[in-house]
Amino acid sequence: MDAMKRCSGCAEEIRMEASRCARCGIRLERLHRGVEGRAVAGVCAMLARELGIDVALVRVAVVVATLFSGGTLPLVYVLLWAFTPASALGRAPLQRTVDWLSRVGESDAPRMERRV
Repeated sequence: MDAMKRCSGCAEEIRMEASRCARCGIRLERLHRGVEGRAVAGVCAMLARELGIDVALVRVAVVVATLFSGGTLPLVYVLLWAFTPASALGRAPLQRTVDWLSRVGESDAPRMERRV
């Protein structure tokens, strides 16, 4: 018997390995780049997994689209990399950078206040 889980949108029972509910179409896991099938940054593997096609087709499409886009597709590729986490539970590189920058000025030493 296959392991099942419930959709959070329509309460339909679906298989554990499903990423979307077949009935309502709600995404069951966060969009992430994952580690399977990744070559450079995992963006093409993520798009292939999301579209349900072979990763080689997506890579060829990205190369061809780069040639015809006037160089804007590499910018889109970098933005996709920056806004999507490497794992379903991870944080996106841009989010990690913003968090790090927000902690730069902070110190772990206790602050002393002088009252006059």
